[in-house]
Amino acid sequence: MDNGSFLEPLSRLREVILEERLAARELAVDKMLEITEKKEELLKEMLPLMEAADTLTPEEHELAETVHSENLRNAYFFWSALNWVRESMGFIRDHMYPEAYAESGSKVKGRYSGTLLSGRV
Repeated sequence: MDNGSFLEPLSRLREVILEERLAARELAVDKMLEITEKKEELLKEMLPLMEAADTLTPEEHELAETVHSENLRNAYFFWSALNWVRESMGFIRDHMYPEAYAESGSKVKGRYSGTLLSGRV
């Protein structure tokens, strides 16, 4: 990669970021891992260019801004998805164990996922 232009690597990075989002929407985990490796390799290739990052042309600067906003969009998407998964897991966990009553009459969460599985009837 020459030290002159950011256009080609930034364009490739933008495409990889868009691929990453599509794979995430499709819940294609293996594809996402493959794309993440591709993205990391591309970023490593771009490291030598970073010394010249303060001399971007207007076209390169505009593309860099696009890449930045697309990457932030992915980050927000991943953050939202992670929160949804956490909420779903919490809901499932809360409903996995039956409520029971202690000797005092207060509700307690059972430690087992049902009377048959616990051995108690």
